[in-house]
Amino acid sequence: KYMKELAFALPYAIPAALAAIGAGIVGAAAMNAAGRNPEKINDLRTMMILGISFIDALAIIGFVAAIVGKVM
Repeated sequence: KYMKELAFALPYAIPAALAAIGAGIVGAAAMNAAGRNPEKINDLRTMMILGISFIDALAIIGFVAAIVGKVM
């Protein structure tokens, strides 16, 4: 009984968890770069937002793949 619920939850939880870890790594790297080179903060912010949006897109692709896997 519990394996069915676990099999339902894991395909959604894994992309969300990995996307959160990836966004945290991108944010930490951007803060590190801003500390080293504060005059480039606007460029860093743009690249950070772009990187996080790509990470979120991968998470959405993971959700869609999980939904398609459940339906088929």
